[in-house]
Amino acid sequence: MKKITSIFCLFISVSLLAQPDSLFSGMYSWKEPTKQIHKNILSETLFEGKVYDMEWLQMSANSLLASKKKNKQQVSGNEEHLLIIKSGMLAIHLKDSGWSIGPGSVAILMKYRSKLPIDIARGKVAGGSLVKDWSKIEFKPHDKGGIRNFFERPTAMCKRLEMHVTTLKQGIKSHDPHTHRAEEIILVIDNKTEMQIADRFYKGNTGSIYYLGSNVPHAIQNDATGTCTYFAFQFE
Repeated sequence: MKKITSIFCLFISVSLLAQPDSLFSGMYSWKEPTKQIHKNILSETLFEGKVYDMEWLQMSANSLLASKKKNKQQVSGNEEHLLIIKSGMLAIHLKDSGWSIGPGSVAILMKYRSKLPIDIARGKVAGGSLVKDWSKIEFKPHDKGGIRNFFERPTAMCKRLEMHVTTLKQGIKSHDPHTHRAEEIILVIDNKTEMQIADRFYKGNTGSIYYLGSNVPHAIQNDATGTCTYFAFQFE
């Protein structure tokens, strides 16, 4: 069997105990998955640790091998999983619904443990688990490039979870260095970027990931010839 689908996975869980951060703002990179965690799934941890709102935050790279059999995955009752497809096609089934989605598509599978009391009702009212097909997300051009808005909503674990994809024109900076309460992850999916985090500058390529802690100054700029594109998602 050959590898057909590559996926970024973000795993989030939260506890009642306040603990110091162990994951710091900075740049991380894609690693080719090599560890077998299932008979046809390979995985590699890209980063993990405690952050401002989360007891445990992990992003991993995963490859699914070609198979006619379904991989039955059950999200732990104390976690939330966010999947972003990097390459290939993924057939995904949630309860009685099914999708066939390609690169750039997103799936959220929601079960949680929260720092504050878990609000299952809030998650259900917001829509519960979801799948977003890249091909059905409208691209909205603007003077700096353009944006694809995936969603902004509460979940049972997060008061707010927001995701969009930004495309920047050559040489353009998204904004001057700024801060916000929400933590943020930037995932570069096309071309080169330069990210300022506090007083440091990082050069990122396709597959680079920037973790930005709560209220950490940051700004991203297109450092490529042509456009660059990246996912941005905030959570609090």
